[in-house]
Amino acid sequence: MLLTAFYIVLGSFAAPCQQDGDHIVTCQVNKCETVGSAEICTECKVGGVPVDGFCRPFGSIQAAAAGCTKADGAALDKMTATCEKCGDGYFLFMGGCYKTTDGPGSEICTKAEGGLCTECKTANGLFKNPATPQKPGSECILCHDATNRNGVMGVDNCLKCTAPGGNTGAATCTECMAGTYKKSDTECAACHSDCATCSGANQNQCTSCETGKYLKGTECVDKGTCNNNHYPDDTSMTCVACTVLDANCATCSFDSATAKGKCLTCNSNKIPRTTLDGTSTCVENSYAGCQGADNELFMKEDQSACLLCGDTKDVDNNNKGKEGCKTCTKSADGSPPTCTACLDGYFFEQSSNTCEACGANCVTCSAKTDETKCKTCKEGFFLAGTGEGKCISCENGNDSGYSGLAGCLSCTAPAAPGPASCNRCKIGYKLQGTTCVKTCEDTTACGGTSGACDAIVIDDKGNTKHYCSYCGDSGKFPIDGICTDSKGTNAGCTDHICSYCAQGYFLYMGGCYSTASPPGNYMCKTAEGGKCTAVNDGNRYFIVPEAKATDQSVLACSNPLGTLVGTDSAAKAYVGVLNCSQCKAPAALTEAGMTAAVCTSCDSGKKPNRDGSGCVTCSVGDCKSCVMDDVCGECSDGYSLEGGKCVSSGSNRSGLSTGAIAGISVAVIVVVGGLIGFLCWWFICRGKA
Repeated sequence: MLLTAFYIVLGSFAAPCQQDGDHIVTCQVNKCETVGSAEICTECKVGGVPVDGFCRPFGSIQAAAAGCTKADGAALDKMTATCEKCGDGYFLFMGGCYKTTDGPGSEICTKAEGGLCTECKTANGLFKNPATPQKPGSECILCHDATNRNGVMGVDNCLKCTAPGGNTGAATCTECMAGTYKKSDTECAACHSDCATCSGANQNQCTSCETGKYLKGTECVDKGTCNNNHYPDDTSMTCVACTVLDANCATCSFDSATAKGKCLTCNSNKIPRTTLDGTSTCVENSYAGCQGADNELFMKEDQSACLLCGDTKDVDNNNKGKEGCKTCTKSADGSPPTCTACLDGYFFEQSSNTCEACGANCVTCSAKTDETKCKTCKEGFFLAGTGEGKCISCENGNDSGYSGLAGCLSCTAPAAPGPASCNRCKIGYKLQGTTCVKTCEDTTACGGTSGACDAIVIDDKGNTKHYCSYCGDSGKFPIDGICTDSKGTNAGCTDHICSYCAQGYFLYMGGCYSTASPPGNYMCKTAEGGKCTAVNDGNRYFIVPEAKATDQSVLACSNPLGTLVGTDSAAKAYVGVLNCSQCKAPAALTEAGMTAAVCTSCDSGKKPNRDGSGCVTCSVGDCKSCVMDDVCGECSDGYSLEGGKCVSSGSNRSGLSTGAIAGISVAVIVVVGGLIGFLCWWFICRGKA
């Protein structure tokens, strides 16, 4: 997960993990913390350790790279759940090893040496421990962490603080978390249950309210209680006095169309006037008062109300506005209003002072009804060509060489015929450069913001696709990754989600999938009793050991977040290996803990390490497998390992090439042969002499 600069906001130490978060499978119960927008784990299920906030198998390359060991430097084992010591470039914090160069570690510590933080990022809701000596890993203390660390501690529910004055004691809290208020320098006390934030403990000391309540003065009330010259503002969740709109406004309401308050009646013989943008005031009961400086309204004949120039509801022609009209004039002589300018989407006919609709999707145009005479376009459309032309859909338009982009909601027109440049994508897509990339295969994105499209499936070409794991709309069921009205034979599916599946289907990330068609058959070849019994031939998945029909029985080889078998303290976590494309299922755990698949093949550019616990780049010559990126752990036959590199095990330890060796060998033969010939001549010839 990507992190930007943020304040660290944490609840009390040892908090429950988010049910839909990244750590619910691998983290021990109640051992999560939230750092800014990222949740971290402080203690993993046995067999895993926290590295940069995520639980990694104790034998993983991530744990090795972080230098995660026991306190005495001894290697980790299957009963390990935390790091007690970290390597260079990392620092120890709350049971895990963190990098100083990336979040969330970079928001905690700015400098580390010897596996410990030496400079804490004190602006982010923590302080530097002044105790001497300090227990390793307690160099930086969170303002909220009231755990005694060498006589130093934070303050429960404290958001920002300063270190204690001496080398012992509690921090001085300067700001408390939401739901609490600063009672003293060392105490953040709870607000009243109605308050989200407050200045004190009483019901009438609220400064904002819990969801569903509206702030009226300093109390939180129900929406219906926003009366007596107030209106409930659904944007600010406050009860707003009508006099905020105008000092003479007597009664008012909230207009959801403009998201503004609207005055209904006025005092002092004045009448309400509400403009096109929703601004509401009380004006003099006169033609001039209604017309105002913007000319957007006119006075009704009986002087009882101000009407918009485009309001055509009144049956009396003299009180009837003109369709599409933005500004107008009306005199007191009993004549109807005269239009002077039109709303967006209309063309002003000067000869008749009327407004005629532009062509489809135009905002402004040079002629009525003609879709090729558009000058500017509605949101979601762009103009084909310069000057005037046709408005093309940003998403699926195609005309005269101009085209939209799939999933595009708002765009910029190209300078010449070609595709538009997207600025904003529709739900279910994300912006990548100037195009939109699909992030959900369901056309409704599983019901929008109330749904979840978190079921990740790898198709037969190795592409990652996202399917529904939770349907936001009531009466919808995630079947084959799409939220549908019918659950078929899958009785285990209720509103929004599935808990078990019918014959021929298997449970996967909250939905039921058939083995007979995509996307189910990308993962599983056969299913019995609601469980996957054989993975797809592509071998990108593995069967989860001992999974029941109510468990997820198949998992991607590359999924490091994993899935659970069992519940609570007896739960067993099975995980994949990051960047792994093919694998073997791990052996079943005999007790609660965490274990990973054995990787046999990795994504492009990487290879499995020797024990299959990670994927690494391995460009070392003559290396069979690397233990970490470009650090060899096993060499090919005929080579031996020296300092992470492979050297020949034969007589050539000089590093000379084969050609050089051959040349030297020939030279030696020539010299030796010449010497023998000379000796023969010497002895034979000299003997005769």
